[in-house]
Amino acid sequence: MEIKCIIVDDEALAREGLKKYIKTFDFLSLIATCHNVASARETLETTPVDLMFLDINMPKISGLHLLETLSDPPMTILVTAYPDYALDGFRLNVLDYLLKPLSLQRFTQSVLKAQDYFRARQQPIAAPQAPVTDYIFVKHKQVYEKVMLSDVLFVESMQNYVLIQTIHTKIIAYLTFKNVEQQLPADSFLRIHKSYIVNLQQVSKLDSNMVQVGGHTLPVSRSQRELLMQVVNKRLLSK
Repeated sequence: MEIKCIIVDDEALAREGLKKYIKTFDFLSLIATCHNVASARETLETTPVDLMFLDINMPKISGLHLLETLSDPPMTILVTAYPDYALDGFRLNVLDYLLKPLSLQRFTQSVLKAQDYFRARQQPIAAPQAPVTDYIFVKHKQVYEKVMLSDVLFVESMQNYVLIQTIHTKIIAYLTFKNVEQQLPADSFLRIHKSYIVNLQQVSKLDSNMVQVGGHTLPVSRSQRELLMQVVNKRLLSK
């Protein structure tokens, strides 16, 4: 993963020293050296730059002024002979602050930090996942009752009501069968008949005409047989 970098320093000797160090790292690609802020700004406006090695004390305009006025600055490592500007540097979120004369060991620590930061920025941001819903609330006898989806055996249509049969009890609620079907997770619940939705996790036996769930035998309609068998075949042991 190549990191495109530039050097901004008014001292020729300092620029040459940084060039030499940069060449020792395969992941660093030096695309420009600038002797003042004006040339650095021109480079930054016309060329993609990932990392900037920036001197502070330069004629006319300082490196800090350049950093403060960039709308989208690259990763920046300050390289200076003056320790007095450290607080200013970190206020501007620089990656590191190196003091001249610069040792290869200290330079190495700094560019490895830049490499880690660069890699982290290249990682795609995962889309937020919808929270897993493992329960619902059902209005029953003027109260809202919490029902764990894993406890539901089946849902039965009763004209303007539905009967929700769980492991523990049955709940009759003023709901439409269609709305209940739409709100139950499709990976666990399947409509097997115009009047029944079953929890596939609770089915103990089945054939093309019926399913058995929690001691209840429910019919399977012709229109839903193929869909039910497709679900079964995904889990069917075979030779």
